[in-house]
Amino acid sequence: MDRFLLVPSEVTASWQEFLANGYEPNQLPAFITLLSAVFLHADVEHIAMNLVFIWVFGSLVLRELGAIWFLGIFIFTAITGSVGQILLDPESVIPVLGASGALLGLEGVYFGMALRWRLPNPDVWPISHPIAQERLMIFAALGILLDISGILGDRSGVAFGAHIGGFIGGFVLGTTLIPTPKHATFQ
Repeated sequence: MDRFLLVPSEVTASWQEFLANGYEPNQLPAFITLLSAVFLHADVEHIAMNLVFIWVFGSLVLRELGAIWFLGIFIFTAITGSVGQILLDPESVIPVLGASGALLGLEGVYFGMALRWRLPNPDVWPISHPIAQERLMIFAALGILLDISGILGDRSGVAFGAHIGGFIGGFVLGTTLIPTPKHATFQ
């Protein structure tokens, strides 16, 4: 399993080798980890926390944009999350795993879409009533602010760079390239 974990220093070294000498097949395994690490998790708690974000923001993005866009966003923000972690600490030898970057990417897409369009107040089962778009935007903004404060404080084994990189990737998509959501009206 270790060969699928993202190790920032290994990706940094492969990138520097690519820039200096062009592509060599020995660089590919490090670059593959930009995506492969997303499908691995440390424990049940790690999976459970990720499921909360995919339950809330993933279900909304899927409902508004469909499965193809959802998959593309997930892959793109998984990679931007990995790049964010590498940019935060390029020489780290500590392996990184988990889908948090991609899931915060879904949060960033929702936030970006909510800035562009008026979205219906979504219902997120089992919550008994629809949640106002503005409340979800506040939830997303608070989450990213907590990640930024995490970088400034104790890092405690959380890949804050992946969270921020995924959110930024999703926000850029949500404010630029995403087509009009199914149930949206212009603000």
